[in-house]
Amino acid sequence: DNSKFKMSHRKFEAPRKGSLGFLPKKRTKSHTGRIRSFPKDDATAAPHLTAFRGYKAGMTHIVRGVDRPGALMHKREVVDAVSIIETPPMVVVG
Repeated sequence: DNSKFKMSHRKFEAPRKGSLGFLPKKRTKSHTGRIRSFPKDDATAAPHLTAFRGYKAGMTHIVRGVDRPGALMHKREVVDAVSIIETPPMVVVG
């Protein structure tokens, strides 16, 4: 009987290592960020900052108190996931 030498499906023999969301694994063309969208600007207002450049540097968690009267978790502490945004210095021209 040859059944004990039969290989299983590849999914079980050699599972994928890593997420496909991070492909292609290659160096970036430029390390400078881009502002991809701007909010609607009011031309009648005084000149002001409409966008700010930031990079997602990682994630962590915080413990915060819930202050919603009537809610089940009122006056209790909950753990939330948060993103860490790194904002390098900007030079304003104009």
